[in-house]
Amino acid sequence: MEILFFSIIFSLLFQILGKYTNLYKTFVSKNNIQKISDRILKISIVIPVYNEEEVIKKSIESIEKNDYKNFEIIVIDDNSTDRTFDILKELKNRFDNIKIVKKKGKKGKPQSINEAFEYITGDVVLFLDADTLIDENFLEEHIKYFYNPKINMTYVDFEAYNYKEKLIFDYQEIYFEFSRNILYSNIFSKVVFMGNGVFIRKNILEKVLPLDNATLVDDVHLAIKLNQEKINQIFIISPKVMIQYVSNFRDLFFQHKRWYLGGVEELIKALKYKDFNIFFINLLILMIIVFPIISIIILLKDIGLGMFLLRNYLNVFWGLSIGSAILTTVKTGNLLKLIISLFITTPLMLIFEYVILLNSFFNLNKKERQWYKVQREKI
Repeated sequence: MEILFFSIIFSLLFQILGKYTNLYKTFVSKNNIQKISDRILKISIVIPVYNEEEVIKKSIESIEKNDYKNFEIIVIDDNSTDRTFDILKELKNRFDNIKIVKKKGKKGKPQSINEAFEYITGDVVLFLDADTLIDENFLEEHIKYFYNPKINMTYVDFEAYNYKEKLIFDYQEIYFEFSRNILYSNIFSKVVFMGNGVFIRKNILEKVLPLDNATLVDDVHLAIKLNQEKINQIFIISPKVMIQYVSNFRDLFFQHKRWYLGGVEELIKALKYKDFNIFFINLLILMIIVFPIISIIILLKDIGLGMFLLRNYLNVFWGLSIGSAILTTVKTGNLLKLIISLFITTPLMLIFEYVILLNSFFNLNKKERQWYKVQREKI
């Protein structure tokens, strides 16, 4: 119980620190804006799509409603087999700032980003997923950061617009709360960010392209490349991009498997950079995967020692996850929801994520890679 208690306290302290680190970075960045010219910066919005007929119309319409008007939209269609391309042509007839490009190269988002670059005419590039909705002030608020010559790249917080009072949605709320506070705050790592809602100067993007078109995680791959170029990656908490959460556990499994499988592959490849940060993350992942297996092997020979190791392993990670569950649910004031999060949602998440991570680890040597597409809800 002592291990669990200290894990909860540790988690809460560091997640609160991460939360306020993100708040502070946003505040400082916003207050250090220095207009470097009278020219209004142009934004090139890149949207890779594949079979997005359920969402693409509303997504582009939400962009077009923005108060900031100096932007273009470049949609890279990965040879969709549904009505996506027809919908895009209809949208192009309504809006004269849309470019539609048919994909030529290897299937997948990384190659879409590579091919999009030749069509970019803006000063700053914004990457959005096809299901993303943004508020009318989104572009105007975020482009301001790039009048500070020291800012070359930002990425934006997010929230779900399809949230429902279901276990799978609360699961993702807890999972992403931990990601925001620990990973995106860069307290321990500088190589992880989401690929949706990323703003980057065109001249900086040019330095790190082309992306490896075989990677399963374009965001981690790009982050590692940016890290090698010493480019600061600033997490901005608002205005947020609004996205869809996964609505079934099958999609959740394969989505997270892609993240873990691709992420571990990228981190292993990045060991060549001899970066201590990369080495530390690889070591941590290896420990997370291997420790329970070692504990079970010991359990077969020494029940007492094996149970001691396994129990404390579970206490550590349950405690860390409880910190996220508390921060996610306490703001609602719903005691029942908090109890469910602590004793049902969080343990389920730990078991489910470990199974996915273990499955990903044992699939590292498979040559065939598929970009799993989650099911979209119509908007």
